[in-house]
Amino acid sequence: MRLPVVAVVGAPNVGKSSLVNRILGRRRAVVAEEPGTTRDRGYARAEWAGREFLLVDTGGMEPSARMGLEALVTLQARVAVEEADVIIHLTDARTGPTEADAAIARELLRSGAEVVLAVNKLDDPSDDTERYRFYSLGEGEPQPVSALHGIGVGDLLDEVVSRLPEAASPTERDLLPGIAIIGRPNVGKSTLLNRLLGQERAVVSEAAGTTTDVVESEVELDEAGSRERFALLDTAGVGRRFSRARGVPYYSALRTGGAIRRAAVSLLVVDAVEGLVAGDLQLARRVEEAGRSLGVLLNKRDLVPAARLRELEEQAAARLPDLKPPVLAISALTGAGVEKVLPFAAGIHRAFTMRIPTHELAEYVNHLTAANTPPRGVKIRYATQTGTAPPRFTLFATRPEDLPDNYLRYVENALRERYGLWGVTLKLKIKKT
Repeated sequence: MRLPVVAVVGAPNVGKSSLVNRILGRRRAVVAEEPGTTRDRGYARAEWAGREFLLVDTGGMEPSARMGLEALVTLQARVAVEEADVIIHLTDARTGPTEADAAIARELLRSGAEVVLAVNKLDDPSDDTERYRFYSLGEGEPQPVSALHGIGVGDLLDEVVSRLPEAASPTERDLLPGIAIIGRPNVGKSTLLNRLLGQERAVVSEAAGTTTDVVESEVELDEAGSRERFALLDTAGVGRRFSRARGVPYYSALRTGGAIRRAAVSLLVVDAVEGLVAGDLQLARRVEEAGRSLGVLLNKRDLVPAARLRELEEQAAARLPDLKPPVLAISALTGAGVEKVLPFAAGIHRAFTMRIPTHELAEYVNHLTAANTPPRGVKIRYATQTGTAPPRFTLFATRPEDLPDNYLRYVENALRERYGLWGVTLKLKIKKT
């Protein structure tokens, strides 16, 4: 059974992400001084008084917005409202009830969901009289809180939990394998995500860097009667100079790094018009350093000739020799090739977690050494797989110090070719017998 959903909504800059971070006890949402930092809705598992629930952070609602980014962000918040079992309507004691607060309250009350009104930035526990002004919103008892200092958050959660529907704890607690969609700003990541999910799950705008947090969804692939489930992670665009970034770009880059580590597979979205540039390679190397697996999606295939796509595929193999990622050409905008993306990612995941039977591996390595004998005095006696995710292999040999690196590369390339280990870093060790 699904976890109940609690959405935190409100006007821009009332402290929603700060409250989410306080509830979770960690920096889960991007927080910065400028309003409107959160744009997509972000999900995280939370627990209070023995009850687990899904906590949803949303962007600032602006009910009067009709066009542009503000309207898109408000749409995202409205989707969260539709999904929620309980809604925390967060307001700002310093500004008092505003027209925006009143418009949001009317919308929430029409939704039919349970609404808990919270008044933030009441930092003095001895004086919470400012909250009484918010009775005018018609949402019941205003709960005084200070997200910054943690004051009143426990009482707020007591009220929220008391309104959660009765639900059994989920029986499946194992985390789903993750597929992270990564890339530079404005290469089409969120457009691809929305294509894959068939809904406006992530904000899409012409402005680069619209997504600032990781957006997570669950997807299921049914292939030849076998079903596989994955967590699909959309991430912020990371520019080439992310290490020098400050503020939101810095935290977004950190969040993307966390998504790469969380995901078994990262799909690097490359703008086929611009080609494979330094920023793309930098992201690919972050995947390699994290010990995860990688596939490359050449987006905007409808704008370049087939010969250019083949050239980019060759470049990916040449410039990322330790991963040799598979490449798939798509158009997120038109949908061309998008139906192949999940099977493509699932294939990389199978390679990443592959376990080769010991007798089969030993026989194949014997075949390799017979076809191309090691240097004189070196004999490879045995081979075994010592780990997965990524695949790890150990060769046992006499005089391993005399086995040159190019021979190990020969074995590695042969294993990759035979077992389809594209997009994963093969870890090959040699030990003395």
